[in-house]
Amino acid sequence: MLAWHRRDPGEEVSVSFLDSPCGKWVVRWVPAGLCGILSERPSGLETVFADILPIWLERAWDLFWQGQRPQVTYCFDRPVPEFTRQVYEIVSGIPFGESMTYGQVALAAGNSKAARGVGSVMRANPWALFVPCHRVIGSDGSLRGYGGPKGISLKKRILVYEKMNRKNIIE
Repeated sequence: MLAWHRRDPGEEVSVSFLDSPCGKWVVRWVPAGLCGILSERPSGLETVFADILPIWLERAWDLFWQGQRPQVTYCFDRPVPEFTRQVYEIVSGIPFGESMTYGQVALAAGNSKAARGVGSVMRANPWALFVPCHRVIGSDGSLRGYGGPKGISLKKRILVYEKMNRKNIIE
């Protein structure tokens, strides 16, 4: 089950830039948890750039790229609707190197007709990678939308990396 933290508007958000096997990422965090992971530069003035990550975030980042599910607290600014939380839980459980369709996620969330709703939730997912929206694909196996400047090509790159490394990680 995912852990949640409602971010206080006065909490200072730190930003760090991280390297990965699939390019550079930006993480936004507060001491209580993760505010977001982006594949592009952040905008806004509320950020403080930090060269040193908290230990929990450094470990989670390393674990993710080793094929494990990171255990972090997810911070949000506004209440997260129940359907959205269910989708995040389901998607967070998709194993490294595997995928589910939008329809399968909708069915698992209790509404078989909500594939487009799942797509909307994934499009607004601030915790890319850790809530692995890249592992959600079209019913025909095609890759559908992915945020950031590299979009579908980045989604494909992450999925290929995971599939290539899944065997090494499981053994």
